[in-house]
Amino acid sequence: MRWTTSRNRRDATERSPRGRRMALAALVALVVVAAAWWSRPPDPAAEVRAHHRPLVTLERVPLPHVGRGVERWVMIAAGGDTVVGLWRPGAPQRGSRWAAVIIGGIETDDRAALLVPDSLPIGILAVSWPWKGPRHMSVPAFVASVPAVRAALIRTPAALARGVEAVRGAYPDTRVLLLGASLGAPPVAAAVSVTRPDALALVDGAADLDRLLRSETTRALGGGIAGGILGPPAGALGARLVSSLEPARHGAAAKGIPVLLVDPERDDRYPPECVTRLHATFPHASRRLHPGGHMHPDDRPQLTRIIEVIWQWLNTGA
Repeated sequence: MRWTTSRNRRDATERSPRGRRMALAALVALVVVAAAWWSRPPDPAAEVRAHHRPLVTLERVPLPHVGRGVERWVMIAAGGDTVVGLWRPGAPQRGSRWAAVIIGGIETDDRAALLVPDSLPIGILAVSWPWKGPRHMSVPAFVASVPAVRAALIRTPAALARGVEAVRGAYPDTRVLLLGASLGAPPVAAAVSVTRPDALALVDGAADLDRLLRSETTRALGGGIAGGILGPPAGALGARLVSSLEPARHGAAAKGIPVLLVDPERDDRYPPECVTRLHATFPHASRRLHPGGHMHPDDRPQLTRIIEVIWQWLNTGA
């Protein structure tokens, strides 16, 4: 998940006194909200469960122009609360039937379903992120949107849970895998506190969001002096705001669920302490390696290999 801000091109509104006052007010509001979470963080399981709404209606809209069997799923709960996703069926298979409920990056969104080769015998439901605002924002706009962005992120485990419910309702004879990769791993790990899948797989994941987001923020700022000064406090603030998605706080909910942790042979991105913390969170998990470094959605051979590793595990260990 990634948002970008425009720091080099600032419009007249941002340069105006009114724009600066609005940005300052948004920053003050953010600090007040952050202070409340910093001093009294919510119970993680209770917070993510609070957003769960049982599925009432599943609308399936065929999208033949997108791919074979691809459908837009609209998953509606009471009161019109709606989660959307993209369904892509797998190749015909014998034996145990599996489907994976996944979430892609904030840029890829539910198109992540199309990244998995349709030659593999596993159905894919890629759930769209609850955040429906812009992915590219100016710095003041991003600061002002942080509370709304946080709220959307906290709703993500419940959205995934509804995806699990929809797959089970549409295909009662199918077992459901919850699958999260990279920065999508935390909300997927948190989703086990809302729903109980038949299996859980985390690819290139990590725990200890405080350390992880400090590292990621520093990297996003390009390192150097700016990254060294701004990265740690910004990352710490972000980690506290989404503390309910901390994987280490949901490990107990996965008891009895088969878990697979897939790591790169050479992780050139995440701090090793964060990977170790994830492994400690799921001590009963099976572990596998995939070739190369941290996964990249544009590396189709690498992605295919990762899915093959997961598919082999599902048929032999899950």
